[in-house]
Amino acid sequence: MDSKILLVSMTLLTVLLLSACGWGDSDDEEPTEAGADVTNNLDGTDKQVSEEETEEDAVDHAGHAEGQLPEGLKEAENPKFPVGSTAVINASHTDGMEGAIATIKGAYETTVYSVSYTPTNGDPFEENHKWFVEGEISAMDDGEIAVDSDVIINVEHQAGMLGAEGAVDTVEDTTVYVVDYTNSLGETVTNHVWLKESELQTEKESDYDTDSDGN
Repeated sequence: MDSKILLVSMTLLTVLLLSACGWGDSDDEEPTEAGADVTNNLDGTDKQVSEEETEEDAVDHAGHAEGQLPEGLKEAENPKFPVGSTAVINASHTDGMEGAIATIKGAYETTVYSVSYTPTNGDPFEENHKWFVEGEISAMDDGEIAVDSDVIINVEHQAGMLGAEGAVDTVEDTTVYVVDYTNSLGETVTNHVWLKESELQTEKESDYDTDSDGN
């Protein structure tokens, strides 16, 4: 009788031990699968954040952030293109710009300069860069800035520009604009600086030019 009880007890103990091992295996599998899902989600989030940061950097290099315009820059009292209006871009400073519809973000009366300069980061010499306004360049001799003046650039519209030395190619008193636009490559550009008034047209003017060309 004792032998039978002992045998039954050992059998029950064995079953319990095997069941415990089975539960352990099940518990190990579930966290592993859940952990893989979490890791994949984090990878996706990191990639998205990285892409957003790249886009923000591109916008920063495209122009001045709001509130960081040169000191003393005077807002235009009666610009041809008021803030909030739209205009057609008639310039090709960057790829896909010409013909894009621009939304006017700011209009300022100033002197505008084009400058040829050597970038500080080793990039090739850039000829006739358009545009700089008052406060963005300084004469190396502290004199008045005119054509052929040697200047130092005080802004970073693009990499290698800040602190670069160059010479002034053109000088003009005019109204300049800060704009947002979507170029022909499908890229949205915000706070682009600068476009001269002569580089913008109303949509009617643009249509007239097209008709005059016979297109």
